[in-house]
Amino acid sequence: MHGKKVIQTELDPAVYSFVLRTAESKGLSLKEAARTALAEWAAREGDLSWDPLFDMSKTFSAGKRTDASKVDSVVYRRRKP
Repeated sequence: MHGKKVIQTELDPAVYSFVLRTAESKGLSLKEAARTALAEWAAREGDLSWDPLFDMSKTFSAGKRTDASKVDSVVYRRRKP
């Protein structure tokens, strides 16, 4: 990222007061709280299709089928009764 970007917005006075009180109760400035909120929103709502970690077709391949009935005995070293 080259430099910093500044954003500006308008808030309803009640929302502003609520956000300010919440930020202060967490020991954050209003600016820090806004940065955190924007980063969390972007992470939750953003398109990660470009990231191979989130592209299941590239992460996992359809390989050999497994027999789930044997999972307990393998994981817990138990034998079926």
